[in-house]
Amino acid sequence: MRIHAWLTMPLLLVPALAAAQPQRSVGTVRGIVYDSLTRRPLRDAVIEVRETAQITYSDAQGRFTIDSVPLGPQQLTFSSPTLDSLGLYGFARDVDVTKDTRGVLLATPSFNTVYRRICPATERPSKDSAIVFGTVFDATSRAPLSKAQVSLAWLEPSDGGKELSNPERTAPTGDDGVYGICGVPADVALTTKARHDSIASSAITTVVGPARMLRRDLYLSRELNRPGSAVSSAGAGIVRGTVRDERGKALSGALVSLTAGNRTTETDADGQYRLVNVPLGTQALSVQQIGRQGISRIIDVTSREDGPHDIVLSRAATVLETMDVRAKGEHQLGFLRRKNQGFARVIERKEILKRQDIPSALNRMPGLRVTQTPLGPEVTGSRPVCNGPIPIVIDGVPLRPPGTADLGRNSKSTAPPAPPPNGAILERLQINDVMAMEYHPGAASVPTEYWPFALPSCGIVLVWTVLSRWEK
Repeated sequence: MRIHAWLTMPLLLVPALAAAQPQRSVGTVRGIVYDSLTRRPLRDAVIEVRETAQITYSDAQGRFTIDSVPLGPQQLTFSSPTLDSLGLYGFARDVDVTKDTRGVLLATPSFNTVYRRICPATERPSKDSAIVFGTVFDATSRAPLSKAQVSLAWLEPSDGGKELSNPERTAPTGDDGVYGICGVPADVALTTKARHDSIASSAITTVVGPARMLRRDLYLSRELNRPGSAVSSAGAGIVRGTVRDERGKALSGALVSLTAGNRTTETDADGQYRLVNVPLGTQALSVQQIGRQGISRIIDVTSREDGPHDIVLSRAATVLETMDVRAKGEHQLGFLRRKNQGFARVIERKEILKRQDIPSALNRMPGLRVTQTPLGPEVTGSRPVCNGPIPIVIDGVPLRPPGTADLGRNSKSTAPPAPPPNGAILERLQINDVMAMEYHPGAASVPTEYWPFALPSCGIVLVWTVLSRWEK
């Protein structure tokens, strides 16, 4: 798809400032700025009269008023930080100004209009389709990279929720380093990666959100291009900042982690942290403290230190809010009940964040063994009688290979369906995405609502994520 010129230039080219005009009568312009992508008024938009350079801002309801505007044809431009972050800017509208001009609507193009401009003509947006675009850079030289490959992958239930599929979409960058991927879901976690020859980005988690458009620039480096799940031992980057509460008070002892570089530290008495020898490139910065809602932020570490990454942690009102879940359904309550009753061996978020990836976190759980295979890590039981893969369930959905027949508890077969290679799915999960994992080592403790097949003698592993849907 050819999207580069449209994404990197203003949507509407406006003429140069007109020559100074003689003094003439003026009027007032009132109106509203509307974001057609989110279908709501646009707050804090900057509205400017091109001829006179008069500027005002929209209020919380998107309303604006500009006084002393020369009568006659005028051009109003508008922009906002929200639109700028999407790569959309330079909108304009011609208005015939009178003494009291009311009801002026300054609106962004609708999602369907944007989709038709930058997506293949053969594609039509479905209700939940979204667009991710951006520019891919070399983290060392900061130069755009042409012919880089960008991929977005996600997990979604299929076959009525009985299976978990793993769709993926890819796109190359153009000569200007710009890419665009259409038709991805807007409200689930997307595992985002990019590669160019011998350099790569870290795998990061992206959620598009209600605007259904997201700009995600990516920085690549050799320090992030590592075989398998091995982590770079050293890098040229520095990440620093301050962690405070919602009132501005410094928070000491907050846990600060960088997944890609396996770097972890705690904030000092002044709430400050500093991580050195960090791999260059786009990666996830995670900050946690007991009793407060955790933050996961995507940052770009380049050869030039780009300033502090300051974080504000809000107080968590309840246990479930501390866990940072999207939906507070019966699955989360069941997890807490099984944990308190001792029915499962559990590893929770604080411990998970100390590990470089999900397989290494599972390897810390008693009764499990994680080994590398040509297809990725495989999770098995450590007991001699458990020589096969342990079934895995993610957010209540069992992982089964496509086409596997259902083997219910009334089936003549007593063996559970063979799971796909564990690494194919587990390696796509980032530690910042996972709230907790629980291992039920025997058939007697398996929660049957999550495994409607013949009960496995060596138990199952339940993985609960932060960003996926949890309600049944």
